[in-house]
Amino acid sequence: METPIGHVQKQKSPDEALTQLYELLAAKNAPKPGSFTSLNEDQKREYFRLARRRSRARVRAAPSVAATAANINQALADAALMILATDAPGADQVRKVLATIFEQRPGVPISIETKAKGGKLKTKLIARANDV
Repeated sequence: METPIGHVQKQKSPDEALTQLYELLAAKNAPKPGSFTSLNEDQKREYFRLARRRSRARVRAAPSVAATAANINQALADAALMILATDAPGADQVRKVLATIFEQRPGVPISIETKAKGGKLKTKLIARANDV
């Protein structure tokens, strides 16, 4: 290995060279101050708490509901709840579905219908759509 004039380099052992290379690479890939990977557990928890709050605020502020599987299921549940509560056409089918699902617990479909008619079970997406 050639050395520049006026600068004398000492010969390094392979271990020293590997250690120096490791330190240089570690410093190059080290997280920047304030980056996510440099946060401790409490700071990460706070970060995710704020991220959830922002995400929920965006969802609430959105003019329409996203067509996700969860929202589609909730919309169908709201429709079934409204049909059952008002005894609208199709209420018998909703009762059959509830009886099938809760076959081992025969009192549950009746209590669901009673709560729906009494206003104890609230729709989720319909209430939000009416608030907008």
